Amino acid sequence: MDSVSKDGSLDEKTALIQDDEEPVVDIVGESSSLLTKRVVHQDEKLSSKSYGATESGSSIDGDDIHSKYVRHAAEIQNNLANGVKGWTEEEENTVRRKTDLRVMILACVMFFSMDLDRSNIQQVLSSDFLLDTNMSTNDYNVGQSLFLIFFLALDIPSQTMNKRFGPNRWLPTIMTAWGIVSTLQVLINARPFFLFTRAALGFCEGGFVSGLAFYVSSFYKSDELSIRFSWIWATQSLTNVISALLASAILLMHDVGTLKNWQWLFLMEGLLTTTIGVAAFFLIPSLSTPGISSTFTAREAAILRARVEHDDPSKKNQSDKDVGKRQTAGHVLRSVFGALTDKYLAPIFLLGYIGFIPSVTLRYYFPINMRFLMFDSTQINLLIIPYAALNIFWTTTFSRLSDHYRTKWIFALLSALWVFPNLIFLQFLPYSASRWWRFASYTWVLGYPYYQPILVSWVSANSNDPDRRAMAQSIYNIAVQLGNLTAANIYQENDASYYHMGNYVLLGLNLASMILAVGIMVYYVRENEKREKVWVKMNEMEKEEYSRGAGSEVGNHRLDFRLRL
Repeated sequence: MDSVSKDGSLDEKTALIQDDEEPVVDIVGESSSLLTKRVVHQDEKLSSKSYGATESGSSIDGDDIHSKYVRHAAEIQNNLANGVKGWTEEEENTVRRKTDLRVMILACVMFFSMDLDRSNIQQVLSSDFLLDTNMSTNDYNVGQSLFLIFFLALDIPSQTMNKRFGPNRWLPTIMTAWGIVSTLQVLINARPFFLFTRAALGFCEGGFVSGLAFYVSSFYKSDELSIRFSWIWATQSLTNVISALLASAILLMHDVGTLKNWQWLFLMEGLLTTTIGVAAFFLIPSLSTPGISSTFTAREAAILRARVEHDDPSKKNQSDKDVGKRQTAGHVLRSVFGALTDKYLAPIFLLGYIGFIPSVTLRYYFPINMRFLMFDSTQINLLIIPYAALNIFWTTTFSRLSDHYRTKWIFALLSALWVFPNLIFLQFLPYSASRWWRFASYTWVLGYPYYQPILVSWVSANSNDPDRRAMAQSIYNIAVQLGNLTAANIYQENDASYYHMGNYVLLGLNLASMILAVGIMVYYVRENEKREKVWVKMNEMEKEEYSRGAGSEVGNHRLDFRLRL
């Protein structure tokens, strides 16, 4: 290959292409057969539609953009086919940095929008909301149950729509919808409309978490996802702090206009999230339209796609909306059943279900327990900040280490080990102990490294198929939400106020999650060893034929796929 030296570096000819982006000769035509050229051109023509690109500071038309993208993509693919990396480390770092700025910042803002609207109902409870609407706490519980039921029920259908219409259309659509519903909560005056708004909010938000995870996974390699997902879930902790501070300020608006203070909270936060949803239509980067053209050059767009697909070939058609449009109801049902019964992903689903119950239970009861310890409402809101700050720091740190060492199970185990001694400390703390000791134990449990970003990336890495990945993300999210539902019922009224029986249940679940994390590692190691034994017995021709698609195995069952630990 003329454009690449033996050590994999790019020569002067390629460097000129990168610097000037001037039209060059068709490298594929020089070095490949006519058949190879036609196949590459066909494939990259589709690629260019998936990754819009332009040249910074230029005013060329669409055909020139397409031509330049095709040349760069063909050159990169030809280099990779010859076992040579088609880009420099500096170029990859630039692409990754631009992707972070263009994709991840907006993804975090979008997640903030969802979490703000689904959690502000908790803030209005500290006002006269129930009294003003003639509702009881039982009515509130029914509303929260309706929200969760619709949130769970709509996850898989929403993910199907996400694939059919593309995340760049579907995610902003449901964001705008739930922003409008959240704003309409200002009109709540009795139980019926309250129940309607809770059900409608769950209906609109269902599937957003798994849809966003599926979308973000399209832009990054497997060993880059844990830290990116940690940014998203760290936003949840940050939202808890921001929403508490906002609520503290807004709920001071007594007798302002004709609205009550809780109505002002719903109105202002609802309008904010609606605005974010509408803005997302214009700001969200897309893999199927030229939505990233102002950010990436043609070569950078080609590198963006190639690096992701080279790491995980199953992502090649992940953003192809035509695939989603061709899916029948039967195909969707088979995809759901296949993901649900996937023996390699089911253990991660189970870990997602039980792993977070201890911390979620304590988070649900944090305000109640702090009030029992005689802290006032302002103090309780401020006491959220320490554990939220710890959670953000350790979650991002563990996720970064997980990506760096390319392993998942050990950090799930370490996170569970973090919680265990703090639960024991809380359980056996004397009744006469200072309230600050109890606060400290709660803070250390809730400030643990939240390893959900690691599990989400683990599901993505071990799917090895776009359909399986989309459905698996939904099923995983459902498992986590069912765990949250379980967590809400661990502490019982007859066990108040120290909940000793409930804490024993939490300790048992925490221990089970540690055993499960180790068990998944052993299971994957043995399965990879079995595949390797079969693989080494095959000759080179058989391996090449199998890599081209031969064999009855598909997805994560293929002999040439190794389960990520």
